[in-house]
Amino acid sequence: MPLRDMDREQMWLLPPSLDELLPQDHPARFVAEIVDALTKDDWSELGVDIDGDSMGAPAYHPRALLSVWVYGFMGGVRSCRKLETACRDQIPYLWLTGWQHPDHNTLWRFYKDHRQSMRKLFERTVRTAVAMELVDLAVQAVDGTKVSSNASVNRSYDGAGLRGLLERLELAIADLEAQNEAGEDSAATRLPQELANKKVLRERVRLAMAELASQKRHSRINLTDPEARVMKGRHGGIVAGYNAQAMVSATKTEEGTSGMLVTAVDVVDEVNDNALLTPMMEQAEGTTGTKSQMTLADAGYFAASHLAEFDRRGQQVVVPESRQRFLKDPYHKDRFIYDGDSDTFRCPQGQTLEFLRIQHVNGVPLRLYRAAGAACQACPALRACTKAKEIGRSLSIGPHDQVLRRHRAWMSTAAAKEGHKLRKQLVEPVFGIIKEQQGARRFLLRGLSNVTAEWILLVTAFNLRTLWKIWSSSARLQPLT
Repeated sequence: MPLRDMDREQMWLLPPSLDELLPQDHPARFVAEIVDALTKDDWSELGVDIDGDSMGAPAYHPRALLSVWVYGFMGGVRSCRKLETACRDQIPYLWLTGWQHPDHNTLWRFYKDHRQSMRKLFERTVRTAVAMELVDLAVQAVDGTKVSSNASVNRSYDGAGLRGLLERLELAIADLEAQNEAGEDSAATRLPQELANKKVLRERVRLAMAELASQKRHSRINLTDPEARVMKGRHGGIVAGYNAQAMVSATKTEEGTSGMLVTAVDVVDEVNDNALLTPMMEQAEGTTGTKSQMTLADAGYFAASHLAEFDRRGQQVVVPESRQRFLKDPYHKDRFIYDGDSDTFRCPQGQTLEFLRIQHVNGVPLRLYRAAGAACQACPALRACTKAKEIGRSLSIGPHDQVLRRHRAWMSTAAAKEGHKLRKQLVEPVFGIIKEQQGARRFLLRGLSNVTAEWILLVTAFNLRTLWKIWSSSARLQPLT
């Protein structure tokens, strides 16, 4: 087939407008729709003065700066220097800024000053989707993912490690000071750089030791990012990072379910998830204005106290127990039948366990029931039932025991099993997209407050990607205002 002519010096006969260079269904146009729809009150919630100042040199418009950051986070460009470059040579950024070129310092100052209020923008994406009836709120799924911090795990130390490092620093500083004093030159007006660096590091180590001694929650601390924690990553590696959370619901259109929308978001410095289920459900209810009929979670969120709260609210939760194999034991305590009239339990072999006393374990009151030792010793199931051969089988019944029994019965139903299968396909792709397509395998900022703001903007960008796909696939591109 013939080849097209190519001329790198080809000139346009009529220069096109900037608007002609960007397709009508481009995601940058959708970002502009969202940002331009913000009212003066919305900007005030974000902490942005939309009127500007009559004095001084003209500043870049906040609409341009916010659009650049949001669009950058949608496509994995999160560095202010990379955004500066993009604003000079990429058409979508040039269109968003009106062919202006904000430098990295301007972009950074805007982001630094207003990133903590980005939750308002996140909530706006959720409210927009709910108002347009694009979210299926009947089922939601929650999960967490470990995201590396902007710090090396090798900079994490326990108390002994910090003491050893401090001793080595003291020796190195003493040696450098001795070398500095032994020189024949006149006294330096400032410390040599190596010595100054050692002294700065020594002060950081001392502060880290004081922080570690003042709190009991964690046994290690990172010198680069003191709030980052040593965690096991998804593929078994150990990282210094944070536990990023998301509650996800499916989106719906006339064609059916088509994507995912995050309705609640958080970042914690805890490795485990079992304290987070209730807060995430409450946040999702607050942003959507709707109580979801069913919430799906993995075994990491299992906690009897949460189940009791959901039971009180009448909400269904699909969350398996982490120790599933113990439930199959024919002499698990669920196989013992309770008699409320006599306040006793009957074991699978027909023996009676009577109430003995109340004992407290970690501040939780437990009711202790025990069978007669002689009866257990004569029982053929003794070895399978208990290791306490002399005193007999006992049961410790917590305050949420009946709730746990009802939950286990619910988890054995077909509806719960189907919900458990749905969880992975609903929430886990969200983390894959954010990490792979939005480039968020590592936080760029340091400190829990800062990385939370970074995660919220990442999730906001994810929601906008979802809404853009729905918007761009519609027959006519309707404005969202």
